[in-house]
Amino acid sequence: MSINPSRSKTDPLLALRREFEIPRNVVFLNHAAFGPIPRRGRIAVEELIQRQGFLRGDPNVDNESYAMLAELRSMFGRLAGQDRHRVGFVPNASYGLNAILWGMDLKPGETILVPAKEFPALVYAVRALAGRIGANVRAIPCPDGCITLEALEKELQRGAAVCAISWVQYFNGYRYDLRAVTELCHRHGCVVAVDGSQGVGAIPMNMKRDGFDALACGTQKWLFGQTGAGFMAIAPDPLRAIRPPQSGWLSYDWGYKFGDLQRWDRPQYPDGRAWEVGTYPYFSVRLAHAGLSILTECGTARIFRHLQGLHRRLIEGLAGSSYRPLQFTDPKNRSGIITIAGPQAAQLHHHLYSHRVYTSLREGNIRVSPHFYNTDAHIDRLVREIREFEHKRPKRSGK
Repeated sequence: MSINPSRSKTDPLLALRREFEIPRNVVFLNHAAFGPIPRRGRIAVEELIQRQGFLRGDPNVDNESYAMLAELRSMFGRLAGQDRHRVGFVPNASYGLNAILWGMDLKPGETILVPAKEFPALVYAVRALAGRIGANVRAIPCPDGCITLEALEKELQRGAAVCAISWVQYFNGYRYDLRAVTELCHRHGCVVAVDGSQGVGAIPMNMKRDGFDALACGTQKWLFGQTGAGFMAIAPDPLRAIRPPQSGWLSYDWGYKFGDLQRWDRPQYPDGRAWEVGTYPYFSVRLAHAGLSILTECGTARIFRHLQGLHRRLIEGLAGSSYRPLQFTDPKNRSGIITIAGPQAAQLHHHLYSHRVYTSLREGNIRVSPHFYNTDAHIDRLVREIREFEHKRPKRSGK
């Protein structure tokens, strides 16, 4: 059932929805691209500006930030279903994906598989690595916008070292069954590396249960953070060793005491902190901390149920129109994204934008990606605007 904000006195999520101070005439349905900054995140950044920009109070925030980072690793570990010691803070998903791929020490002639329909972050990372070391890249066919297990097995039978894949397809919302993908890949000795940016925070994930080897994720989408922050996680016993490909001074254990920096004998951290290179982006750390704290309080299972209710309402609202929301038959393939196919999609997207209903135009369809604070009324507004556009748009043959 969808969350109704009219239940102001009994709704346990009312305070969390109030974190998002969005004007009433704005409907934001674009979390697969980026999310709004919650109130607690803005306050945390403003406080840091006051302390470090105007030197009010103690400007040294190192210890506070390190404590936040420790909490962040734990919170992300819970969201991903992995031990916090296996989690590292990274500046974005692309950094994490590159670190994972380079950390496998792949050899010339080995093969990396990617879906033929895949987000560029994975594709460019894979191609750059392959070009540098002489590895091969093979695309898994996606005739219907996603790979099948049969197509994957056919490619695995030809030999592959790594399968790099997004958990959720960015343009159609298809969610892969990571357990089935991993079981198949591991039977063929193939490591599974996952970009979780379009799913973590909107859908319950359990990295331990599904068994895949490595994960990278940014915070600017479903996690209510902003750019400059992300996470990666490595399974305790990956199919193939994955080691940090580079280091920085904070990849080593100083005991958080920096009075004697000429000690070049510090041990590398034995956990996810070994992947963290260089000084941290303290503003992004605070925004990530604020966003993940909200998700921790809300719970991804409840979020996902709510999003599926909003999707059903959208499908019902557009019944009989020229615009068709695409929902996958098997519920395990559904995500927080639902796309709308129909005529003149680019013009429709412009119409929605001009009426302050924010979605994305992706590969010829309207991509709708709400979050837990969105309501039935927001979906109804989207439906009204689509039907208004449909009523007014010029009828062009074949358009």
